[in-house]
Amino acid sequence: MKNNGKTKLFHKVSIKSKFLMMILGIAIICIAVVGLQGLQYGKASLTKSMYDHFTSLQATRSQQIENYFSNKRNIIKTFASQKSIVDAMSEFSSGFNLLDTYNVDITKKQSEKLEAFYKNSFIDELNHNSIKKYSYTTLLPRKEVAKYLQYYYIANNPSINSRELMERADDKSYYSEVHEKFHATLRDIVHNQGFKDLFLIDVKTLDVIYSVDKGVDFATNLNEGPYAQSSLAKVVKKIILNPNKGVVEISDFKHYKPAKNLPKIFFAVPIYKKSTLIGILATQISVKGINDITTGKHNWVHDGLGQSGEVYLIGRDYKMRSDARKIIENPKEFFKELNQTNIDTDELNMIATTNSTILNLTIYSESAKRAIEGEDGTVITTNYLNKRVLSAYAPLKIKGLNWGMIAEKELSEAEKPIREFENALLISATILATLITFYSIWLAYNFLAPINRMAKGVKDIISKKSTSLINLNRDDEFGELAKNIDKMIETINRQKEEIEKKSKENDELLCNILPQSIATRYKNGERDIAETIPNVAVLFSVLHGFEQFSNNLDAKESIELLNEIINEFDHHAQNFGIEKITTIGDSYMASSGLITPRLDYARRITEYAIKMFEVIELFNQRHQSHLSLSIGIDAGEVMAGIVGEYKFVYDIWGEVVNSANHISHQAKENTLRISEAVYLQQTNQDIYLLCEEDKSSYYIDFNKKG
Repeated sequence: MKNNGKTKLFHKVSIKSKFLMMILGIAIICIAVVGLQGLQYGKASLTKSMYDHFTSLQATRSQQIENYFSNKRNIIKTFASQKSIVDAMSEFSSGFNLLDTYNVDITKKQSEKLEAFYKNSFIDELNHNSIKKYSYTTLLPRKEVAKYLQYYYIANNPSINSRELMERADDKSYYSEVHEKFHATLRDIVHNQGFKDLFLIDVKTLDVIYSVDKGVDFATNLNEGPYAQSSLAKVVKKIILNPNKGVVEISDFKHYKPAKNLPKIFFAVPIYKKSTLIGILATQISVKGINDITTGKHNWVHDGLGQSGEVYLIGRDYKMRSDARKIIENPKEFFKELNQTNIDTDELNMIATTNSTILNLTIYSESAKRAIEGEDGTVITTNYLNKRVLSAYAPLKIKGLNWGMIAEKELSEAEKPIREFENALLISATILATLITFYSIWLAYNFLAPINRMAKGVKDIISKKSTSLINLNRDDEFGELAKNIDKMIETINRQKEEIEKKSKENDELLCNILPQSIATRYKNGERDIAETIPNVAVLFSVLHGFEQFSNNLDAKESIELLNEIINEFDHHAQNFGIEKITTIGDSYMASSGLITPRLDYARRITEYAIKMFEVIELFNQRHQSHLSLSIGIDAGEVMAGIVGEYKFVYDIWGEVVNSANHISHQAKENTLRISEAVYLQQTNQDIYLLCEEDKSSYYIDFNKKG
C-alpha cells in the first residue's frame, strides 16, 4: 500500500518537475565532486607553487650575491696586477717615505686646524653612531707624516664633504705630484667598479699611504695607529700572513670608526712588481650594492614578495648583513613593530641612530639557525617582528664569509592566494548552481516545448483554429566591431610615429645649436644656464685679405670659398677636441677645456692654432690667393651660458675672452700671439718670441719660415 502511494504521488509530479530534478541532481553531484577535487588539488598546487617561488627567489638572490662578491674579488685581483696600480704603489711609497724620512711637520696653526676638524666635525658624528663614546684625542694621527698629510688632504681640503675631488695639495711635495698623477685614475676605478674606497698600504710599515676618499684612516699606521684593531687592519694582516700572488682576503661587516662607526666590509690583495711584494691594495665594498640585490632595487612587489615579503642576509653572529625591507620602505611602522618585541635597547638605539639594521639587529629564528648551520630548505617560523612567516633559507658560498640568505613572507599574506582560491571556488559553485537551476528551467521549457507545440497543433488542427509555424534567427556583430577597433589603432600608431619623428628632429636641431650637455639641461627645463669655468683657453682669429680676394667673385662663389676655410677649421677642431664658439664674418672664435675639462687645454689649442695657419697656406696654394691669419690666445677663468630667449646662442664672456680678442687684433698678419698664461703651459717654448711692445706676451711669426 505504501509503495502504491509513493508510486501514485510520483505519477502526480509533472514531467517538467521530474526533468528539473534529474538535471539539478546530476549537476549538484558533479559540482560537489569536481569542487572537492579541485579544492584539494588546487590547494596542493598553490602551496607547492608558493614554496617553489620562495625557494627559487632565495636561490636566485643567493646566486646574485655570490656572483657579486666573486666579481668584486676578480676585479680587485685584476687591478692589483695592472701596471698603473703597480706604478702608483711604487711612486706613492717613494713620496710617503720621503715625507717620513725628512720628518716633515706642520705648524702650530696647522696642527690646531687638524685638531679642530677631529673635535668639531668627526668625533660628534662618530659618537652619534656609537654606544661607546670616544675622545677625539685618542684618534688623532700619531706620526708626523700622518698629521702632515691629513692636514693638507683633509683639514685643509676645500671640498671637505667631497675630499676625493682634490687632486693635489699646495705643499709642493713629491707626494702631491704623485697624487696628482694617479688620483683621477684611482678615483675612476672606485666609481666605475662600485667600490666605496680604495687604499694603498705599505707592506713593510702598514702605513696607509693612499686613500681615494681621504677618510681619517688615511696616512695612519695599521700596525700601531688608532685603527690597528679595525677590520681593515685585520684583512691587511691576513695578506701579510699569506702574501701569495693573486690571493684575495675579505673581512666580514664590522663597525668601522673612520666611517663614523658604520658597518663596512673590505677586500685586500697583494701587489707584486714582477716577483717582489711591494704593497697591498684594499677596497671598501658599497653597502648599496648588497642592498640592491637583496631588495631587488626596492621592487619587492614586482618580485612576488607582496606587501610583507623580504630577502635579507644573516651572519655567523646572527646579526643582519643587509637592511630590512621596512626600515627602507616605512621606518615609522618598522620601529613601532620593533618596540613591541623583546629587542635589546642598545640595538634599537643603534638602528634608529644609523637608520640601518646591518650589524644592529640580531635574529634567532629557526631559519636563521639552519642557514648558519649550512642547511637549506623552507619552514614556517616566527620572524624578528614576532610574526608567523613562510621562510626559505640557505647558506651562501662566499670564501671568507659565513653568511646565510633568508627569504620571508608573512604567512597570512603567503596563504592569501589559497584562501582566495577557496572563496572563489565556493562562490563559483554557488553561482554555477544558480545558473544551472535557471538553465535547467529554460532547458526544460525548451525541451518540452515541441511536445506542447505538437499537442496544441493537433488540438488546433482538430478545432481548425490555426496552421501557423514559429521561426528563430540570430546575427553576430562582433566581427565588424573588431575591424573598426583595428582601424582606430592603426590611426593612433601613425600619429605616434609622426610625433616621435618631429621630436627627434627638434632634438637634432637643438644639439646643432648647443653643446650636448647644455642641450640636455635645456631640454630638462633649465633656461637661465650660466656657469663659471676655470682652466679654459680662448682663441680669436682674424682672416685678412678675403674681402679683396672675393671682390671679383659672386656671392655664391664667395660663400663656398669661405665655407671651405671654416669647414677645415671645424674639422681640425674636432680632431683636437676644440669647442667652436662662433664665426662672425672673417673672425673665428674657439675654446679648449670649456665643455670637456682637460689638463692640456692650453697646449691643445695652441697646436690647433698652428694647424689653422697650415689650412690658410694650403688654401692659398690651391686658389692662388694671398690670405693671412692673425690669432690671439689667452687662458684662465671664463663665464659661459645661454644668451637670448627666442633666438638663443651658447656664448662665453669674461676678462680672458676680452684679452684673447684684444691680442688677436694686436697680432700682425701671419702671427700667432699668446698670453703668458698660455706660454707657461707649452712643452716647446723655444719657438716663441717675447713681444717687444709690452714684454708680457709671446708670438710665432709665420712670415719667417724656420
